[in-house]
Amino acid sequence: MKRTGYFGNSWIGLFTRSNRTHTFVPIDTTDKMIATIEENLKTEVIKTLIGGSNLVGLYMAMNSNGAILPNIASDEEIALVKKTGINVYRSHEKHNAHGNNLLVNDKGGLVNHEISQPERNRMEDVLGIKLLDGSIAKYNTVGSCAIATNKGFIAHFATSEAEIELLRNTFGVNGSKGSINTGTGFIQLGAVANDKGYVVGEQTSAFEMGRIEEALGFI
Repeated sequence: MKRTGYFGNSWIGLFTRSNRTHTFVPIDTTDKMIATIEENLKTEVIKTLIGGSNLVGLYMAMNSNGAILPNIASDEEIALVKKTGINVYRSHEKHNAHGNNLLVNDKGGLVNHEISQPERNRMEDVLGIKLLDGSIAKYNTVGSCAIATNKGFIAHFATSEAEIELLRNTFGVNGSKGSINTGTGFIQLGAVANDKGYVVGEQTSAFEMGRIEEALGFI
């Protein structure tokens, strides 16, 4: 089963963040949701809060090299992420919903143009990639509008052809457009994925799942 929910909430991307080896979830996440993540993403699941909040996916951006956490993250939360062996940067950027403002894989990344250049430089060092200005479906919050892995990407259904080409060039993979949770274009908010699999919100249709599987390179 690839569908799950966080206490009935289908916007699971707000609460989860994953790379190839680890998935971070809120500390009250159910065993059922954890089992679904472990089965499909093939990762170790780690329970945490970010800034005392359960909105782990909203505040965190991550690839295999590093993680960007917000200015509200505690020393204990930082230490927990560092235990996975990746680099960690607690950003001082005022736009601290990094899950919304950054879209990254191990090859490249897009960033909300409102992120300051000094912060962007530090993020690049930690993630080991170049961050480019971009938009998806004309939204600057690129992280909310798409998912990018090292195998493919799935982007907001209103993404333009020029933006699709930017995604291909930035992430070094092919992909396409789609939706989540029965018609919403903000893909990242309703799903979590890595190179090995994906999990979607309970309201996602079979048709939408098919588009996601194809775009992310699983079929």
